[in-house]
Amino acid sequence: MNVTATEARFIDDDGTCTFVELVHRSGLTEDELRALVDAGALVVLDPSARAWTFAAWSVSVARDAASLRDSFALVDAHSVAVVTRFAQRVEALQRELAALRARTGER
Repeated sequence: MNVTATEARFIDDDGTCTFVELVHRSGLTEDELRALVDAGALVVLDPSARAWTFAAWSVSVARDAASLRDSFALVDAHSVAVVTRFAQRVEALQRELAALRARTGER
């Protein structure tokens, strides 16, 4: 039997992570993370800072991007960013639709 060690970390609104940590924790390349920032899928807390930092929840976004990259066999950073933004938009629209349905009592 193989035992795999994993790292658990509570992601809260106050936590931050560096660009290097995000690369390490997400499985994405530096180019892919930069493309996600350029596309607006990830937000740098202080773009003028010498070293980029992100909200801790960005780890989840980056891991989702890595999963999409692997699922769709995406080979370039721009494609990963575009598909990630589309997925984020779909999720936002689903939340909006659910809220509207809850207000109107519609299923």
